Amino acid sequence: MNKTLTLLTTIMALAATFGLSAQSAQEAVDKFVSNSSLRYASVGVQVIDLDSARSIASYRPEQANITASTMKTVVSSAALGLLGPHFRFETPVYLDGEVTDQGCFKGNIVIHGMGDPTLGSVFLPCQANIVEEILSALRAQGIKRVEGAVVGDDSYYGFPYFDEDWDVGDLAYDYGAAVHALSFHDNLMNVSFTLDGRGRVSRSTITPPVPGVKVLSRCRGSKRNAVTPYLDYSVPALMLTGETTARTYRNTYANPTPAPMLVDSVERALLASEIRYDHDADVAGEVAVNRSLLVLHKSPELTEIITSLLDRSDNMFAHALLRAIGARDWETRGMNHMPADLDHVGVAAVKQWLQNQGIDTESLFMRDGSGLARANKAPVSFFGNMLSMMAHRRFDGVRLCDLMPKAAGRAGKTLKDNPLSDQIVLKSGSMRHVQCFVGYYPASEPRYAFAVLVNNFTCSQAGIREQIGCFLVDLFEDL
Repeated sequence: MNKTLTLLTTIMALAATFGLSAQSAQEAVDKFVSNSSLRYASVGVQVIDLDSARSIASYRPEQANITASTMKTVVSSAALGLLGPHFRFETPVYLDGEVTDQGCFKGNIVIHGMGDPTLGSVFLPCQANIVEEILSALRAQGIKRVEGAVVGDDSYYGFPYFDEDWDVGDLAYDYGAAVHALSFHDNLMNVSFTLDGRGRVSRSTITPPVPGVKVLSRCRGSKRNAVTPYLDYSVPALMLTGETTARTYRNTYANPTPAPMLVDSVERALLASEIRYDHDADVAGEVAVNRSLLVLHKSPELTEIITSLLDRSDNMFAHALLRAIGARDWETRGMNHMPADLDHVGVAAVKQWLQNQGIDTESLFMRDGSGLARANKAPVSFFGNMLSMMAHRRFDGVRLCDLMPKAAGRAGKTLKDNPLSDQIVLKSGSMRHVQCFVGYYPASEPRYAFAVLVNNFTCSQAGIREQIGCFLVDLFEDL
């Protein structure tokens, strides 16, 4: 008996030396949640030992909190499982018409959008340029003249392009860019406009150009500047409200109609090339008789898209993955014409995949793929289970943790200045009165997963990030 006790004591001592004890982990959690700025907050914390897939420390693990952008890990995980790490979005470009013996094409160049969010993205500059691909393909077919029009087909997804649970006040900003079937340039536009002393628009420019989009003002003249933008999809226009002095504004806003931006970019490239382009608007409305594939543009692989969207917390990219999952599910069931509630189809497919992996999704209140909707909620126990499952899953050798960004400066100065910043991978999520982190330690071969969801703290956003960073240092520094 004494020998057995001695052996158990030795094993426990070794475990304490080389691993995180439940006692020390819980002490770190208790210290964090006792902060005065969390007195009125909704807080959930969980730390998972990945070897045993068991929780070793927690605080209110079953309380559902707003997730913010940590929801991106959910849609990224499901995309790896349902679409595969090598999945690429495809955008076919067709010639609708005929090519004469003299190298003249009479008809339309039709770009058929199928949900690729990366077309012309400034964040993925190494991908193939669809505009250059179109010109190169025309040259390869010996086409020296185009008589017709360039058409952007954005019909694969129906309206609305944004999720119904997104706040209307977010839609005009760069982080609120909607998901279109035919996206371009990250669905963003750089806008410069000048308002006079009465609040009227005296000058406006949009780059890259977006034909048809207007800048309209309902501002009133004032001694203070408080201008609020809104998108009006019916005009379409960037609408300005509030009050302003006479001054010039410059900012990046969501583009309500990215298809015309792409069409304009292709037409400008044609006009600048040796290929003669004679625009014929009448041809654009004609029904195609002969259709042939000119270009099949392919996006970067899914792993590159996920790496980018998790690093930059790109709402549009993430929500595009949800719609791609929904579209795949819809078409697999033999259904045509994407439904208006495609987001719901995508959410249902994500939840079903998680359930097939043994994850209970009853506590997951998922509304979109990005976390932009405040209606997205989940408890840390859900994230603990999902992260644990994903730590043991490889998709053609790829793990979720391989695609997640390192902590670096995402969780306060204390963690940034600590060597742990390069050993922890995490996804942050923040919005007004919300700060969340989910992730793994160590980055290369995770032994622990963690989730921290904090709503309604009373300190600043920077302050709560610093507190969570200090918690992670307390948790892992001595390992």
